[in-house]
Amino acid sequence: MTDSEEITFRVDQVPPWARCGGEALLRVRFGHSWTNITGRLVEGFREADLCPACDSGATPADDLLALFAVAERIPLMHLAEFGCRVVAWVESVRQPRVDMVRLQGEENAHRHNGELP
Repeated sequence: MTDSEEITFRVDQVPPWARCGGEALLRVRFGHSWTNITGRLVEGFREADLCPACDSGATPADDLLALFAVAERIPLMHLAEFGCRVVAWVESVRQPRVDMVRLQGEENAHRHNGELP
């Protein structure tokens, strides 16, 4: 990640997490790019949700979940720490290529929830 990359996040009114239907605590949106089959760079964005049930067990997620566990609101004195943990978690959810097992699992979840035929 570069210093100029923007990460936006949302902690209120986060929709239920599609993978498990549980309550997501945080939704982030960050830049994402890849090279297409013609060799051209395609730039866009990606969103990821932090779910206590699905993301627990991965160190960057656990570090971020710990902050949510101790306080409903992050005190001002911990905003820098919160930001660092968000950045570390975003880096952990970036994937240089498609994880086909995860993609199939998410497709199945969307089908189960009636969002896909």
